[in-house]
Amino acid sequence: MMKIRSDQVDALQQQEQGNKTKKVKGASFGEFLDQEVEQTQASASQTATSVPGLQAINPLLNLNMVENVKSVENDTQQLTGKVEGVLGRLDDYAGQLSSSGESSLKDAYSSLEGLQSDVQEIRKNWPDMSQKNPELDAIVNEVEVMAVTEQMKFNRGDYI
Repeated sequence: MMKIRSDQVDALQQQEQGNKTKKVKGASFGEFLDQEVEQTQASASQTATSVPGLQAINPLLNLNMVENVKSVENDTQQLTGKVEGVLGRLDDYAGQLSSSGESSLKDAYSSLEGLQSDVQEIRKNWPDMSQKNPELDAIVNEVEVMAVTEQMKFNRGDYI
């Protein structure tokens, strides 16, 4: 067990008193500290409105980024709506094929052509879809393959 001797306590107390009365360029430490605090408060009040580090800490504080997020959301909603429209057209095409008659085959072929043009429009308007929305890109790829296959079946005469 370690014993604390009175000479060690006295030396420590003398050291603490020496630190309290230490002079910094002719002023006591307390005065120097007060000066620094006042200068810091004055500069902080001048720059309180624009602290550059806050955007790094919380990017949601950067209000300009909200507009970019809204445009990405709108773009994604438009793409999703367009893909839903293509899938709806594909359902219409399947319904037209299941009904009998020559006029239904003509309607089905025109629906198939419309389906292909919709897929081409999606590819043209969203060229980076495979990076941004790989799930929707996979769906569009499958619909495109089905449309080409169905057109080949029509041209071959499978539905006559």
